[in-house]
Amino acid sequence: MATKSATSEGRIGSLANPKSVPLTFQEDRRSVYWVDRLPPTAGPHGTTEISVVRRTVSESSPLASARVQELAKHRTPNQHGWRGDRPTPIWGVSEGAQRADAGPRLVSLSQHKEPHPRYLFDRTAYMTVNEGAKNATSTERLGMLCRPKDRRDRDKFGVISLETSWGQYNPVSPAAKSAQCTSHVESLAEPKKYHPRFAGEKPVQWSVDESALKAIANLRLQQLSRPRSRTMIKDDYDPYKVPMAARRAHATPRIEELCLPIPRKVRPKKVV
Repeated sequence: MATKSATSEGRIGSLANPKSVPLTFQEDRRSVYWVDRLPPTAGPHGTTEISVVRRTVSESSPLASARVQELAKHRTPNQHGWRGDRPTPIWGVSEGAQRADAGPRLVSLSQHKEPHPRYLFDRTAYMTVNEGAKNATSTERLGMLCRPKDRRDRDKFGVISLETSWGQYNPVSPAAKSAQCTSHVESLAEPKKYHPRFAGEKPVQWSVDESALKAIANLRLQQLSRPRSRTMIKDDYDPYKVPMAARRAHATPRIEELCLPIPRKVRPKKVV
């Protein structure tokens, strides 16, 4: 037993020791602005000094290569044959340019582009009517189609009927006008009556009786209408605590009967 106790204490002691940090562990920076060392600074004159034989700069000074120094130079305007904008839109023209003759190729290029041979321009609002259209005479069929249609001609019964938005008319026959409905149709046409106990909507304004105006609330009603004081609020109230009476309660046979599942919804387990 003593050997087992010593073994358990040695195991617990080994587990209680903190985990060793590996040699390659690097601690995270406290901030993105945290630096491990100071950044390189310039030389004694404020810039990097590089000589032909030896670099006369400190160990912490930045060193610029020949390529970096070349890229650091500003671009000159005439470096690539660049010419600035003309100071004014009016400038002198040389004598040779004034007396020059354009070649056939330059003349052909200076011509504007012609539209398509089948292209038709927009028709003008002012047009001329030819003499044939002025002296033309309409035919009998064209005159009949130009005549407006009379609504009385469309009615078969000699009475103008009502038309819909699509111009359709629905005439009523004389038999339908003189027809008499049966007693059953009259009973079906009567509106449905309300229930004897039906009460309509209460008006927005109603009169209050004298007894309600002069009523005085009793003591119990005054106690219930009074807002709850903050001194009566229990800070240590636990809504999840089950009282002892609820723990010792026993369900009645009716409650146990209601708790049982519906027999038609109970499926027996399949025996494999």
